[in-house]
Amino acid sequence: MKTGLISHTGRPHPHPARLAIRYALAGIVWVAVSEYLLAALPIHSLVLNRLLFVSVTTVLLFIVASRYAHTLQFSVAVRDEALARARGYFESSVEGIVTADTEGLIRQVNPRAQELFGYREVELLGHPIEVLLPERYRQNHPALREAFHQEGRSRAMGLGREIIAMRKDGSEFPAEVTVNHVPTHRGDLAIAFVSDITERRAMEREARRSETLNALGAVATGIAHELNNPLAVIASRIEVMLMPGQELPPELRQDLMVLQRNVERASRISQNLLSLARQRPGVRQPLDINKAIEEAILLLRSDSRGARLAFELDLDRTLPEVVAEPTSLEQVLINLVSNARDAGATHLAIRTASDAARPGNLEISIADDGQGIAPAALERLFQPFFTTKPKGTGLGLWLSRRMIQDHGGSMEVKSELGKGTTFTILLPIRETTAALHEGDAHAGK
Repeated sequence: MKTGLISHTGRPHPHPARLAIRYALAGIVWVAVSEYLLAALPIHSLVLNRLLFVSVTTVLLFIVASRYAHTLQFSVAVRDEALARARGYFESSVEGIVTADTEGLIRQVNPRAQELFGYREVELLGHPIEVLLPERYRQNHPALREAFHQEGRSRAMGLGREIIAMRKDGSEFPAEVTVNHVPTHRGDLAIAFVSDITERRAMEREARRSETLNALGAVATGIAHELNNPLAVIASRIEVMLMPGQELPPELRQDLMVLQRNVERASRISQNLLSLARQRPGVRQPLDINKAIEEAILLLRSDSRGARLAFELDLDRTLPEVVAEPTSLEQVLINLVSNARDAGATHLAIRTASDAARPGNLEISIADDGQGIAPAALERLFQPFFTTKPKGTGLGLWLSRRMIQDHGGSMEVKSELGKGTTFTILLPIRETTAALHEGDAHAGK
C-alpha cells in the first residue's frame, strides 16, 4: 500500500490529489446537508440558513486551501531536497558520470568525468559522446548506442574486457563502464558510470609478473644446483692436471688455466642465480669500477665476435670505490656489450664519471652505434621474457637491472633508430653505500 509524503512529525502526508478528492467529497456532503436544512427550516429562517451555509462553506474552503497549500509546499520541499541530494551524489561521485540522449548528445558530465577526460563541462555539453572514444571505435558506436536504447535496460560494459576511452589530449586509458537506461518525460537517457582501471590493470599485471618471477626463481635454483655438481667435477679435474710435477706442454697448460678461470666464473654465475632466487645479495667488497670495466673488456676481446668491437674508454681515475659483488657487475657489463655487438655496433664508448646532479653516486655510460631500439620495444625493454632477438631469452636486461637495483643503483636507457643506444648506470659510492648498510643494521637492532 502506498503512503503519502512523510512530514517532520513522522506522520504521512496524503498525496495532494487524494487530499483534493477527500475535501471535494466533504464539500458535496455539506451541500447536501445544507439543502436538507434549507427545506426543513421555516421560510423566515432562509436568510439565516444562507448566511450559515456561506460561512461554513468559506471555513471549509479555507481549511482545504490551507491544507492543500501546506501539502503542496511540503511536496516542493521534498522534491528540492531530493534534487539537492541527487546533485550532491552526482557532484561527489568517485566515478565519472556522463549522461547522453538517444541522439548520443552529451547532456550532463560530473566533475569526476571532467577530470578523467580532461574537458571542461562547457566543452562537452551538446557534443556527441563519441568524442570520448578513440577514432577507431567511433564509426561503430552509433549502432551500438541505438541498439542499447531499443533494448531499454541497464547493463555493464567492460567486465572481462577493456573499454578504451580517450582524453582531450589524445591519450587513451582502459575504462570500465556501466550504462543505465533512464526513461524521462523529455525522452530516454543513457547514464554512463566510468571508472579508470589503469591502476587495477597494472596491479593485475604486476601480480602475474610476480607469479612468473617466483616460477623463474624456482627454475633458477634448480639450474644452479644442477650446474654446481658438474662444474665442481670439471674444476677438480683441471686442478689435478695443473698440480706441480705434471709435465704438460705450455700451450695445454695455458688452455687449462683459461678453462679453470671460466669454470670459476660459471660457478660464480651459478651462485648469483641462487642469490637472486633467494632475494639475497652475494658477497660484496670494495671495488674499483674502472678496473672492473677493463677486466670485462679483456674477457670480451678474447671472443672473436667481441674482438671486432672498437672500444673508446673515458674513465675517471679519481672515482672512489663502490661496494659491490664483482661478478654481478661484470655480468651486467658483458651483457650490455654483447647486446650492442648483436645490434650491429662496431664502436662502443664507455665513460665513468661522478654524478654532479646526484651527489654520492657515480655514473657509467655505455653508448653504441648500433641500429637502435624502436620506441614500442623501448618501453618493454626491462620486462622479463621480452626480447627482440630471434634466439633471445628476454632475461638478460631484466636480470642486469635487478642486479644494479640490488646494489642500490639504477639503470636507464635512451635509444633512437639508426643512431644507436646509450645505457646509463648509477651506483652509490663506497661511503654512501656503507652509510646505508650501517643505517639498516641500526634499524634492525
